[in-house]
Amino acid sequence: MFEDLTLFAMAQRQVDYLARRQSVLSENVANANSPQYKLKDLAPVSFKDLMAPPAEAVRATVTNPMHMSPEVEPVRFEQVDVHRPEESKPDGNQVLIEDQMQKIGDIKGDYELAVNLMMKHINMLKTALDKNG
Repeated sequence: MFEDLTLFAMAQRQVDYLARRQSVLSENVANANSPQYKLKDLAPVSFKDLMAPPAEAVRATVTNPMHMSPEVEPVRFEQVDVHRPEESKPDGNQVLIEDQMQKIGDIKGDYELAVNLMMKHINMLKTALDKNG
């Protein structure tokens, strides 16, 4: 029901993006001491991307009606390698813990903003639907 409302759909896509980015940045932190590890991040999502409807799920082709046809989740966010040769360590690792922790902190703030917007919108809907005014 709520996913049909534009604000909720947009907030849900923002939260999905932030969760995926958190996972990518966590991989960077986990590999901070791995030689030759290349820094990764997600491509930024624009407001236009958040407003676009999600892509339809792809279904696998079946050759027998008795076979199951699972949904294949479409790729929603593009993972990119970050090239920063000026910040690589002697072993070739490009991860700077301080930089990654700053980005993770930014994600926390963005996540709280998206959730607060959703909660405010829910409260507004509750107020509009309240019979006692």
